Amino acid sequence: MSQYPIRKVELKRFYIPYRIYFITTVTQNKEPIFSSKQNIEILLEAFSLYRGKYNYKIIAYVILPTHFHWLIIPSEKADISIIMKSVKGYTAKKIGKKIWQHQFLDHCLRTTEDYKNHIDYIHNNPVKHGLVDNPSDYIWSSFRNYYLDDNSVFKIDKIIL
Repeated sequence: MSQYPIRKVELKRFYIPYRIYFITTVTQNKEPIFSSKQNIEILLEAFSLYRGKYNYKIIAYVILPTHFHWLIIPSEKADISIIMKSVKGYTAKKIGKKIWQHQFLDHCLRTTEDYKNHIDYIHNNPVKHGLVDNPSDYIWSSFRNYYLDDNSVFKIDKIIL
């Protein structure tokens, strides 16, 4: 078996504009880069900058110390790979080191139930990871946008189904 060459596999992405995608990306070696408010603000800055440039919608998000989850709707201006490359590149430059794992995971949502499950997953992620007891107590999430009508941390493109 060791006679076979090992190749690095690049994931090929299937992309449809104007569909909702669930995206997850993780920091290099799961370093808690986003334990710092300053680094979280840099990431939110990148979200805003490239949302303006590529005209994508951010439906939901959560930023945890080692990763973030998004629900986004890309437009025809840029696919999810371009969006992620831009956001990850910007934050790496501003924070000053290699902070991201190479790949990211994505899933195209297909049903209302799938959408609702992913919204719940995103908003309950800080509880799952033991950061808070209640999703409303975690500031770096769109939970506050949806359930408290609070856009003070970051404005999202809220969808209610």
